[in-house]
Amino acid sequence: MISIILAILTALTWASSVVYIRRGLDSSNFISISLVITIVGVIVFTPLSILLTPIESVNMYGFSLFMLAGFISPGLVRLLYFKGMEEVGASVNASIYSSYPVFSSLTAALLLSEELTFGAWLGVVCVMFGAIIVQRAMYGDEAFRGDVKKLIYPFLAAILAGLSYVVKKEGLNVYDVPIMGVSIGYAAAFLLYLPIMLKSPATLNKHSFKLFWKPGVGICIGHLLLFYALRYGNVSTVTPLIQVEPLFIFLLIRYYLKSIEKITPKLVVGAVTIILGAVLVALA
Repeated sequence: MISIILAILTALTWASSVVYIRRGLDSSNFISISLVITIVGVIVFTPLSILLTPIESVNMYGFSLFMLAGFISPGLVRLLYFKGMEEVGASVNASIYSSYPVFSSLTAALLLSEELTFGAWLGVVCVMFGAIIVQRAMYGDEAFRGDVKKLIYPFLAAILAGLSYVVKKEGLNVYDVPIMGVSIGYAAAFLLYLPIMLKSPATLNKHSFKLFWKPGVGICIGHLLLFYALRYGNVSTVTPLIQVEPLFIFLLIRYYLKSIEKITPKLVVGAVTIILGAVLVALA
């Protein structure tokens, strides 16, 4: 039960942060957002992990797994996710990204021996079908920016995110210190983004920090909740439950972003189908 609660809280926290970010996206770009959020994560979690984790308890294999997971997500995934948000809009981006429980569940079954039942496979079909509906919604609505080729960003983000959850879970299996996992992950992402900061220092400026440090804190909190959810639950249970995030995003967008994004009935059907699939995977 605790893993279910933590997963849903993760979804709510991330959804709130995504909508807040979307409000400022027109005056910035996805690289600046990624840099700010990563630096906020390093600032928040590095001192906490040092203070709360005895140095003699460090497990190098677990450390390496957390580093790899962080390089993948939030590292690569965050760049792809926010690029997708910039190109196709928050609603479409979040809905397609919701397919990552498909990849996480399959990978967890293969590498962690988590069981996938018929209900889980049915959930996989629902998630993928919902993603197709969302893709088709792009063609007939001018409110969505970009062409269909730009859907590659959220799809790649979904595949890599699914893999990263399995790596995170395995890291927790051998080194059960969630706050260290989050801290190492942010450090790995920071190292990935460092060449970008050195090559284009203008992408990191006072304006971007002012816009995005608050949602950055929210995303940090969400990552910590996620690690604790994975600590207490299976990947194939936790990751689908996080996919109530699109529902939270739709509700928040309806309230805050009416003038920025238009939510069509087709998009709602696609999102609901994705969420239904995620629930089926969880119940299985």
